[in-house]
Amino acid sequence: MPTIGRISPLLVPAVALVLASSFVSGCHRESVDDYLASGDSARQSNKLADAEHDYSEAAKSAPNDPRVHVALGNLYTFEHKPQPAQVEYMKVIDLDPRNPAAHVALGNLYLDEQQTRQAEEQYRAAIALDPSHANYYLQLGEVLSREGRGADAEAQFRTAIGLDPKNAQAHLALANFLSTQPGRQAEADAELSTARILDPKLASATPANGGSSEGGAAEAAGSPRIKPLNKVFLLTKNSPVYESPDTSSNVVGQVHKKKYVHVVGLAGNYLQIKLRNGTVGFVPETAAE
Repeated sequence: MPTIGRISPLLVPAVALVLASSFVSGCHRESVDDYLASGDSARQSNKLADAEHDYSEAAKSAPNDPRVHVALGNLYTFEHKPQPAQVEYMKVIDLDPRNPAAHVALGNLYLDEQQTRQAEEQYRAAIALDPSHANYYLQLGEVLSREGRGADAEAQFRTAIGLDPKNAQAHLALANFLSTQPGRQAEADAELSTARILDPKLASATPANGGSSEGGAAEAAGSPRIKPLNKVFLLTKNSPVYESPDTSSNVVGQVHKKKYVHVVGLAGNYLQIKLRNGTVGFVPETAAE
């Protein structure tokens, strides 16, 4: 199911860096670049152990180069190793405190661990450093929504739209939020229509509660009615994330046991979940406690 675009791992986009020459010792630069290039090649070939070795060697060669810690943080995030990933992103922030994307990457890890206050702090730090980035407000809106701070979450989604009115994912985020609020389905449908106009690939998107008009297609087709919910569950099994409450539908993601998921609805024997990257989909209820 089409979703809100996030600035986040996984899959984790590389944290953007603007590096000053003072970060890298001239005598080390060539070898560090070689290690990073070799690590990148290994990661692209899914040789993760080789990638970790190369990135670690780069870190030993130039521990004050933020790029090596970005590389390690992204790799650990990809491997679902949140603790070492957090350590690496914290090092990036220590070395390059004005890097907003590093704060977002760290915030995403906190959000995965249900440390919403810490995630909020990181997203707000990113906004303070780059207040023109619409997607940072979507990140913040997501965490505020999870905390039940609806008015604040809505304000962040609308700020994102104000900064980037043609951002389809921002309109979809607002539509998902409004669809969970009593008496605001018409507003949700309007935002969803705008999102679909801006991005035709969202043609099959529905608000988080299934909608009442355009979003009611699933119900009309015989799918179970979706009951809105706003809870966090611990996964007990790995599971594909399905586009519809039906295991024969398209797979739009993957979730892993011992991770928390944000459940936004119930549909028969399925949980409707919202992933960290904004994807809304369904997993069998047997996948979670």
